[in-house]
Amino acid sequence: MSDETVNILLFLAQGFEDLEAATVLAVFGWTHYREETDKALVTTCAFHDIVKGRFGMEVRPDILFSQIDPKRYRALVIPGGFHSHGYDEAYDPRIHRLVREIHAHGGYIATMCVGILPVADSGVLNGKKATTYPYSRNRDNAGRLIAGGATADDGPVVIDDRIISCGGPGTAMEVAFLLMDRLIGPQTVRDVRHYMLFRDGEPAMFLSD
Repeated sequence: MSDETVNILLFLAQGFEDLEAATVLAVFGWTHYREETDKALVTTCAFHDIVKGRFGMEVRPDILFSQIDPKRYRALVIPGGFHSHGYDEAYDPRIHRLVREIHAHGGYIATMCVGILPVADSGVLNGKKATTYPYSRNRDNAGRLIAGGATADDGPVVIDDRIISCGGPGTAMEVAFLLMDRLIGPQTVRDVRHYMLFRDGEPAMFLSD
């Protein structure tokens, strides 16, 4: 067991996708369930005192964006969201700078759904593979990846040079466990899966007695 707690920064834009945010908080929260498990701490941040998810989740962030010290964090997580509910603020140049700084210091950038698009705009995806949500009605998400210099991949979860992307909320847990594996190690993933009632990677509800 390591004595070091891994610090993860979770940025929440208005209109964030509720499940994606909750998955990160819950999966890494389970590292605190047993003393022998290596620990991770997720710090939420936002531009506002209160930030609201598309489907009703409301969060008072741990810190405001102006209080962030990028050097404290081993990873930045950006869930996707709904542009009709304020998600455009995720494309703020301050997010682009934060992405570049954390990645430049060896950190991971983990995204879900359209959360990869501000990462593409930041320039760090140039020459790398990434995936994104394919079903937006009014936006060419894959085209935005390509405009940022990335190769658009249709895989459900893609990792390239410490940048993780996925196709939507259905794979948010895979992103969380992949990030956990890279930051803390496979034993912690096995421990957390076990205590969350997974067996050999499959939910217990789908297994016979």
